[in-house]
Amino acid sequence: MAVAAEVLVTRAPLPAGAEKVRVVEYTDPYSIWCWGCEPAIRRLEMRYPDAVEIDVKMGGLFEDFEPVRAQWARMSGGKWQDSVLAFMNAVADQHRMPMDPSKMVVSIDDFRSTWPACVAVKAAEAQGTLAGRRYLRRLREAALTEGRRIHRREVQLDVAFEAGLDANGFALALDDDSADRAFRKDLEECRTLGITGFPTFEVKKGFVSLRVEGWQPWEVFDEAIHKVDSELQPRRLEPNAETVREVMKRYGSCATREIGAIFGLSDDETEILLEDLEARAVVRRREVGRGLFWESTSAT
Repeated sequence: MAVAAEVLVTRAPLPAGAEKVRVVEYTDPYSIWCWGCEPAIRRLEMRYPDAVEIDVKMGGLFEDFEPVRAQWARMSGGKWQDSVLAFMNAVADQHRMPMDPSKMVVSIDDFRSTWPACVAVKAAEAQGTLAGRRYLRRLREAALTEGRRIHRREVQLDVAFEAGLDANGFALALDDDSADRAFRKDLEECRTLGITGFPTFEVKKGFVSLRVEGWQPWEVFDEAIHKVDSELQPRRLEPNAETVREVMKRYGSCATREIGAIFGLSDDETEILLEDLEARAVVRRREVGRGLFWESTSAT
């Protein structure tokens, strides 16, 4: 959920030689507030590529969704889907990442738990950190912008293929319980740290550890990493056609808010930049719900 910007500071020893700032994201593929933090994550990846290391832990938002569904049904006079739809639209309006709540509501008719999707992410991580990040992003897109049932195994396998993973290796990790064990290790870490809400971020370097809770704009993350390393300098990126193409080459597509975060632009400045590049046939838009994704018009 979104909360007032809060950075909790503790001081505890970290492994010797930890030279990079380490950002640990405690998350869940289904969380629409976590989806809203993607602009900040992409900014960290693009602007601090050699100074910030990002790690991801699965928090398991709902082991059993039925009590929540029942509560919403009671509060809404049986029209729980209307309540969910209103909530999702309100969140989308706040963080402004593209979402399609109408498709999402349809996809949760047989939804019982977020845990299967969390296990699927751990199965992807068995193929490497970057593979896991790529899979998590694609899984979020599938659920939140396309309304696909990512709690189902067949959808998880399809997403693995779409994310460029070894589908056979992914299926094996699901079947041999290694992914489930890795997920439960993440759960135990959350419990040990007292983390119950998602997203939650731990930002660490040396003896300093900061906690950022809830959805926050990218400026809060910049402030947090500079609290643990005041000398940190972002990579210089000019908002022009060349650098936007570089971003698109890395990610394939970006939401308007993600482009703004990467380049440190206001909403108005981002829209002007992208509309200018669209007029010059550098990028093209793709509408999702009330938001936009942008893709390069060139394969280079």
